[in-house]
Amino acid sequence: MENLFKMKKSVFFFMVFFVVHYGISQETFFVYKVKGEPFMKINDSVKSVGKGSELNEKTTVSINENDVLYFINNQGDIFVLNHPGKFSYSDLQKTPAIKDNTSFSKKFFGYVWKEFTNKTASRNDKVGVVYRGDDNILMRTPNDSIQIYSSEINFEWDSIKGKTKEYYLVLRDLDTDKITKIGTHSTSISLFVDDFILREGGNYQWCITETKYPNYKKIVFYNFKLLNQSEFESLDDEIKNISEVLKEIGLSEIEIRETICQDFKICY
Repeated sequence: MENLFKMKKSVFFFMVFFVVHYGISQETFFVYKVKGEPFMKINDSVKSVGKGSELNEKTTVSINENDVLYFINNQGDIFVLNHPGKFSYSDLQKTPAIKDNTSFSKKFFGYVWKEFTNKTASRNDKVGVVYRGDDNILMRTPNDSIQIYSSEINFEWDSIKGKTKEYYLVLRDLDTDKITKIGTHSTSISLFVDDFILREGGNYQWCITETKYPNYKKIVFYNFKLLNQSEFESLDDEIKNISEVLKEIGLSEIEIRETICQDFKICY
């Protein structure tokens, strides 16, 4: 009986070790930013490295002189490779994280990591796809599920080759359920946040359709929220801390705003 107990105990610890070890060894990194032209080898194929590139146990990264590569993990840590060489997956695992990574930046990069893990499904659903469900087409900006602090919102969408009739911007106020439709031959339109159609603090959905009277049950809507001043100011600390981290990795003020809008979904 005692031998059986010892055997079960040994099996238990082996399983725990296996799960922990396997979980660590299977950690996936994603490239966040590159300078220069680093590349990676996956089995026998060679690919350029760019934002969102996945780095796993099958990859070897090559860094040339003057190349810099920043990559992140699921904990929100950010790492840097800035000297020439070839780096295996085990080398990436041994690379120390940037030490001054704050709780705000860890939250930010952790969020970005999750976005990268879902990018394939997300792109299949929305990016580069023309919707024909009720003559709906893909919207470009504002992106889905973002928060905006601005006095003017610019809506942009893809054009349809050979189209001569109007497009229709369908805007739904989620707080009042009011629907506004605007026809235009252009592929963009700007609306002011002036309490007429759009107001600070409001929650909205929008889409573009080819028909004046679409079937709303088949429409793919994008969501966005307009922040008021107090809501935006409550995010000030997070934005400042994230901005400092992005500045440290070489982004300009314009790039920082674009990055926070794209990756953290706060546009201002």
